[in-house]
Amino acid sequence: MRYQRLKRTLGSLLVMITTVGLLAGCDEAVSETTDAMPVKAVKLLAVQDYVVSATDNFLAEIDATKRAQLSFQVAGEIESLNVRMGQHVKQGDLLATLDPSDLALALDSAKARYLLAKTQWQRAQQLYKKQLVSTDVYDQAETLYKAERAHHEQAKTELGYTQVRAPFDGVVAYTFAKPNQVVAAKQPILNIIDNTQLDVSFALPVHFVDKLGIAALSQQPLWVMMDSDPTTKIPGKFKEISTQPNAETNTYQATLTIQRPENRNLLSGMTGHVLIAKSQTGLQLSLPDTAWVSREDNQGMVWVMDAATQRVAKTAVLLDTNGRIQQGLDVTDLVVVAGVESLSEGQEVKAWIREEGI
Repeated sequence: MRYQRLKRTLGSLLVMITTVGLLAGCDEAVSETTDAMPVKAVKLLAVQDYVVSATDNFLAEIDATKRAQLSFQVAGEIESLNVRMGQHVKQGDLLATLDPSDLALALDSAKARYLLAKTQWQRAQQLYKKQLVSTDVYDQAETLYKAERAHHEQAKTELGYTQVRAPFDGVVAYTFAKPNQVVAAKQPILNIIDNTQLDVSFALPVHFVDKLGIAALSQQPLWVMMDSDPTTKIPGKFKEISTQPNAETNTYQATLTIQRPENRNLLSGMTGHVLIAKSQTGLQLSLPDTAWVSREDNQGMVWVMDAATQRVAKTAVLLDTNGRIQQGLDVTDLVVVAGVESLSEGQEVKAWIREEGI
């Protein structure tokens, strides 16, 4: 009886051990079939590297199209300076004057000598007709009259030089003198510029001009974007370009003109950028043959890696007539261009890095 009970107990124990073993074997089998797929190294291409911006960008500096450095044509003491830097003036406005006292006295003296010489010459004419004076005396009187007449005209002109007036509408850019200062003839007094129309100078690399061509450059849409306001583009018009490049910088010097917007205060020396429109813009990407999972005519499938999860997903793309990507890819995408064989949807990958010396 006891022996039979022991036999049943050992049998139950054996069954339990066998069951546990079978369960363990099942778990092991399940574990082997659900192991994660290995992380595969693939070569990636960043789409953003093939996005062409709409414009080429070049450093630029503003200069006035019309500028003048004004001065008195005669020496003297400045009586008044009627403008200040930054002030807008109209053509013909009186900007500065010299004390006219000395020049007025010089004019009075020249006028007196002129009138006297004129009277003497007229008397000599009458006497010469009557043959009461010699030809030499007549010629001397005529020569003196002409000389004093020229001196009188010069004195009148010099008295007019005591005023400096604006040659055109513009802005006073700089003043070099002050009232009561004694200045020499042609010594700079002030600068005036016309800032309604401005020149913008910029340097163009030789290879850029050679590729585009000067004729095409003059027809391209141009804009200027100032450093002080990088969100606003001001339309420009091509003006000129040097015929010889700078040997040191290997660039051509070019100029365009802009009309100053009414709400902008643009002055010489301000810096910005010249933008030149490109003929081809947007995504300019043609994938190599090794990137295609499948392709037929103008469409195909490629693997794209998610940068956050580093897992790949099949993506459909459309091509244009030149074989460039037209639709399907985003600027942030990373396309697998080598190692596409045996990839699976959602498989984790890593970027292949070329090792030193290989």
